[in-house]
Amino acid sequence: MKKLSIIVFIVCFVTASCSSEEEIQKEDTQKLEAMYNEIVSLSLSNSQPCTNSQEWDFAPIGSKACGGHAGYIVYSKKIDIDAFLAKIKEYTKAQSNYNTKWGIISDCSITIRPAGVECLDGKPKLSYKNPSAAKTTF
Repeated sequence: MKKLSIIVFIVCFVTASCSSEEEIQKEDTQKLEAMYNEIVSLSLSNSQPCTNSQEWDFAPIGSKACGGHAGYIVYSKKIDIDAFLAKIKEYTKAQSNYNTKWGIISDCSITIRPAGVECLDGKPKLSYKNPSAAKTTF
């Protein structure tokens, strides 16, 4: 009977630990998503439809588990660029920490740097010298 009580206690403890870990990871994921959504919102704030690609730029964002940037994000030059880039830096560091903390793996492919920004149908889009080379874009 004593052994059974110990086994039940261990099973309950392990089960509680696992669900607690899952909840913590879920919270961490939600924090990252909120940070990313804020960055996307800032990237487009104060901007009109894209009619002049010179009014737009892009920046690397995120962290792949194998290293390197997860992608690139387009932003209007009409925003507070320093504050925006600081948020990207914070997000990228948070994603790197998340990857390490949770043992995240990725495909380890290299994210191709865009050649620039172009306006298509009033929206800014990343452009590439070789369009088929674009793997990850935001």
